Amino acid sequence: MTTSKIFDARVHVLPDVVSKLVWKNYARDAWKIRHELLADESIAFLKARGVARAAGICYAGQPGIAPFLNDFVAQLASRHPAFLVPFGTVHPLDRDCARETVRVLDELNFAGLKIHCHLLKMAPDDDALAPIFEAVADRGKVLNLHSGAVAKNNTQLDEIRQLCNVGRFRRAMRHTPHLKVVVPHIGYDEVQEYVDLLDEFPNLYFDTAMAIGGHRVATGEVVPDVRPLQAARFPHGAHPHLPTPWKPALEQLVPQICDRPGRFLYGSDFPLIPYEWDFEIEQLKRYLPEEVLHKVLWENASALFDGDAPTGASPETLTPEPTTEPAP
Repeated sequence: MTTSKIFDARVHVLPDVVSKLVWKNYARDAWKIRHELLADESIAFLKARGVARAAGICYAGQPGIAPFLNDFVAQLASRHPAFLVPFGTVHPLDRDCARETVRVLDELNFAGLKIHCHLLKMAPDDDALAPIFEAVADRGKVLNLHSGAVAKNNTQLDEIRQLCNVGRFRRAMRHTPHLKVVVPHIGYDEVQEYVDLLDEFPNLYFDTAMAIGGHRVATGEVVPDVRPLQAARFPHGAHPHLPTPWKPALEQLVPQICDRPGRFLYGSDFPLIPYEWDFEIEQLKRYLPEEVLHKVLWENASALFDGDAPTGASPETLTPEPTTEPAP
C-alpha cells in the first residue's frame, strides 16, 4: 500500500443549483453519478478519506455565468484555504471576457483557468481562445484544457472530433509554447497522439481522470488485468483481449508514464463519476512502481501549482450574484 499523500488535480466544484442540473444531465446523457455531493460535501468527503489537496475546477458552458461561478469558487477556496487550489473559468463570447480573465488571474489570484472546448463548441486553436491562453501563459499560471474528444454517443463524437483533435491542439500550443497546460483524461481518445507531444511542449501535463480503467467502467466495459511487461501471469503467456480503443491505456501508456513520471497528475473527476471515488487510485497503484506513483499522486501537482496555492479572494473583489439561475 502506498504511503504517498494525495493531491487530486481534478475535482468539480460548482454552485449547488448548477450541480443539481449537472446530475440530471449526466443521468440522462451519460451515467448515474455514484456520490451526488455538493461542493462543500465533496471536499469533506475527500478530506475524510485522506486526500490532502485538490484543484477545484468549474466551467462556463454558456455565456453570462462565468463571474457567478468564479465568485463561488473564490468563496469556497476561502473556506478551505489549505485544501483547495482554485481554478476559474471564462466564456469567450462574453463581452467582458477579457476583464473577467484579468479578475480571475490577478484579483482573485486563482491558479489558472479551465476551458472545455467541446462544451464551448470551439477548437483549441480558435482565435477567440488565443488571448485567454496568452493571459494565462504570461502570468505563469496553468490552463486546464479539456480538448480531447470523449462522448458516449458516436454521432456526437464525430461532431466533437471536428473541434477536439490533437492537430488543432498542437497548433494552439505552437502559438503559445510557454503556456502551462493540463489536458484531462490524457487526451482521450487520442492518447498516444497527445503523449507524443510531450517532447515538443515541456509545459504540457496530463491528468489521469478516467484514463486508466475509469472510462471503460463508465461505458460498461470490463477492466482487463494487464501488466504490460508481465505476460507470464496469464495462461500460456497470452494477454487478455483489450478493446482496441483502450489499448494505449495499458499496453502503451503505463510504460510511458514510467518513462516520463513528472508529466502526469492524478485526477479523479470527483464527484461526476459512476464508480467509487478511489477507483482511479487503485488502478494507478496496480500498475505503477512506488516511486512513480508518489510523483503522480502528489509531487507533480505540488510542483506545478508551486506549493503555495491561491486561497481565494477577499469579499470586495466579488461580483454581485445573478438573479437568474445558470444552466450547466
